[in-house]
Amino acid sequence: MSEPRTVTLATLDHGEITLPEPSWCIGHEDVPQYRTDIAHEGREQELCLPTADGPAVLLTAALEQRPYTATALGTGPFVNVGFGGDWHPTGPAGLNAMATALADQAAVLRALARQLSGALGGER
Repeated sequence: MSEPRTVTLATLDHGEITLPEPSWCIGHEDVPQYRTDIAHEGREQELCLPTADGPAVLLTAALEQRPYTATALGTGPFVNVGFGGDWHPTGPAGLNAMATALADQAAVLRALARQLSGALGGER
């Protein structure tokens, strides 16, 4: 078994802090920060829609953990979902609800595509 990863970060209020680092964490800023600002962040994943002008980002999501700042989900890992200019810390149930809502919205787009096809005389 391999040793757990750790990282040592300089903080303005607690000096150097060594803490466990999740395998999915892609790194930390090299500037000192307050302990409550420490965040483990995973790689951002963009969900895009195709448009005539190229792909457009619908939302961005990434694993995150804030070990010294309790979110509504606690201090453990969560997924931060960004859309509409805001970030939304989300757990498994919330992610599943978002996926269901996206699938429901896809059905609305398909219905509009059929309606438009009919309005265009069957063209696609």
